[in-house]
Amino acid sequence: MGRKPKTRRNSYGAWLHLLRTEKGLSQDALCEIIGVPQSTWAYWERTGKFAGRDVIVKTAKALNVPVEKLLRVDHVEK
Repeated sequence: MGRKPKTRRNSYGAWLHLLRTEKGLSQDALCEIIGVPQSTWAYWERTGKFAGRDVIVKTAKALNVPVEKLLRVDHVEK
């Protein structure tokens, strides 16, 4: 089990944390799959700021969720 965050996660960071933990993945394990440093993922979970397109696609595949779910897209504008 990792250490408790010093600051409260924002809602999107909490969403990333939830998706990751629902799959039973540690930050280290997920980062090994998607090819980013663990400290980067920890930053994303803490701040809610997320990566570029290539990492988003890799993360969605690793978590077995559609990109839209990962990005919390509720609807698509036409």
